[in-house]
Amino acid sequence: MPQPESDKVWVMRRVPTPKGPVVIQAAATPEALRPLEAHPGLRAFRPAARQKEALLEIAASPDGCVTTAEAAGQLVGYAAFHRPSAFERWGEDPTGGIYELGAVEVAPPWRGYGLARHLLEASFATGRFEDKVVVATLYYWHYDLEHTGLSAYQYRKRLEALYGSVGFVPFTTDDPEIRGYLENTLMARIGPRTPKHVIEAFHALRFRSPPPEAAPWSFPS
Repeated sequence: MPQPESDKVWVMRRVPTPKGPVVIQAAATPEALRPLEAHPGLRAFRPAARQKEALLEIAASPDGCVTTAEAAGQLVGYAAFHRPSAFERWGEDPTGGIYELGAVEVAPPWRGYGLARHLLEASFATGRFEDKVVVATLYYWHYDLEHTGLSAYQYRKRLEALYGSVGFVPFTTDDPEIRGYLENTLMARIGPRTPKHVIEAFHALRFRSPPPEAAPWSFPS
């Protein structure tokens, strides 16, 4: 369910870097995002201009949240949260309480300054995900190995550390795109006020069929 406007919190922080200050804006509105020029290096998923259009759509959605990193009028990084697509297993969530961290991206020239961590911290500082489960699917075909020199597995471990800094933990799943690749993983952050039925829905969706052993997430009756 969309969060009531009165309950939303906007978080802004200023991060000093050797290249100049970067403004981190959580829950950026389309009006704040539209004037920013997308850095051409923001192309992990699609060309920068198209990525900005996708972010505008998410920011305009009542279920979306876009956190931006802006330097001198240029969009140099972002984190995007939204409800899962109907084509994904998480889109089968009947509760409306499962969200997806769609992407965190920082333009290559602006990496190494902790901006990805600031983007995530600011996003969760809004409080809007404290009663939700946020899932993150890490697929090696989205990893930027070219600019890091890391192996796909090393990149996965780096992302696990980054996401873990804001409360994400790894979970097993029978999703073939995750189970079949050591370099891929499922992570999730279960907010401290997440209702029991949302947590149960998340665990049920991790497996298309119940695992043979007793489910470790079962709640006492």
